[in-house]
Amino acid sequence: MGLFGKFKQEEKLQVEEIGYQSFSTPFLKVGGDNLSLPFVDSRYQTNGYVPFGGNNLYPQTLVQMYYSSPLHGAIVDFKTNATIGGGYTFDESKLSAKDKVNLYAFGKKMSIKKTLKKVTKDLIIHGRVYFILCMKKGVLTSVKYVGAEKVRTNKDKTKYFVNYDWQYTNTIQEFTPYHPECKDGYFMYIYEDDSTGQDIYPLPQYTSSLNFAFVSGELSYLQKSHILNSVFPSFAMMFPKKPQGQEEMDLIRNTVNKLKGAENAGKAVAFFANNKEQLPELVNVPSSDNDTLFKEASELITEQICFAHTIDPILLGVRTSGSLGNGSDIKQAYIIFEKNVVIPIRETVMDVFNGLLKIADIDSKIDIKNYQIINETIVERDEETKALIDQFNTLPQPLQAKVIENMTAEEIRALVGLKPLEQTTPQI
Repeated sequence: MGLFGKFKQEEKLQVEEIGYQSFSTPFLKVGGDNLSLPFVDSRYQTNGYVPFGGNNLYPQTLVQMYYSSPLHGAIVDFKTNATIGGGYTFDESKLSAKDKVNLYAFGKKMSIKKTLKKVTKDLIIHGRVYFILCMKKGVLTSVKYVGAEKVRTNKDKTKYFVNYDWQYTNTIQEFTPYHPECKDGYFMYIYEDDSTGQDIYPLPQYTSSLNFAFVSGELSYLQKSHILNSVFPSFAMMFPKKPQGQEEMDLIRNTVNKLKGAENAGKAVAFFANNKEQLPELVNVPSSDNDTLFKEASELITEQICFAHTIDPILLGVRTSGSLGNGSDIKQAYIIFEKNVVIPIRETVMDVFNGLLKIADIDSKIDIKNYQIINETIVERDEETKALIDQFNTLPQPLQAKVIENMTAEEIRALVGLKPLEQTTPQI
């Protein structure tokens, strides 16, 4: 019997909703622990479940890192788009007219397009996916997606616990994993990645870079605080005596103001006094070298986060300083990335939804289309062009910019390995 063949009145899932947060726990103060190694010990259970992390909020930390780290969040979005950006289709070759109606209802009730994105993102961020199924007399009547950060389990995984905010434990709901003998009630449909050495909760692929992701999120706030709270004079003007009255104070203030601003750059300045001892003394103030520290930290962070995600920085527009973009390198990097990262994620997403279709007794399968992000046709360059690229990369950056300014669009396309633009013959 089809999933929604008996839908006369929509069955509403009786799971309490708490608030309208996009994820459960609000942003927390993070940074004291090693974010790459969450504490998980099956010997310790609280109210039947095994805490995930020392404070049981490690999944919330993973979500926070997605929002706070610009590069890490961009990579997650890039992987998600590369996985499902081509759209999806259902195999309807074996379906009767009635089954097609059930399949259509299945897609509508589940909001497939939105749920696909949620499932893919949770697989990348958490490595696990959960649905709450409502069964009546062996028929699936409703499906509700639950974010992975809201779910915990017990030692032997015979029970799963859902809480919409794990800072508070008075609204925990308990579910049994779904199996074919489940006929009536609410059950949990589960997919969890295999994670070496982890029997309770899987750890994401990028976990080794989470400390770098945290630092990348803090760098912007650090620089903002540095700008707002630091003093940046280029020199100090020291007077031999205190101003005698408001008139002298205004004179000093006006003198300093006349020295500031772009319009006064390079101008000469003159000071007058009754004797040499009364002339102000100008002292240079040492400048901060924090900008160098920020740059070095940023480069290391970019490298390590990309390594952990198994993605070439070139795909995110990150290139080595002074190096011209190489079109064929981009294409090769994307092919490697697609085969080693994107395709396995896509296959997992399809397995998750095909399992739901089987539970719904719909003889169909979902197929997520391949999505080629790089639309340009990239061609290999000859040895002469490669030699020109190498020579170009040895030039100082100002000279590189001058060279590019004097090149035509076609010359630039040829240099980076793109085919010439199609020329149209004018009509006479």
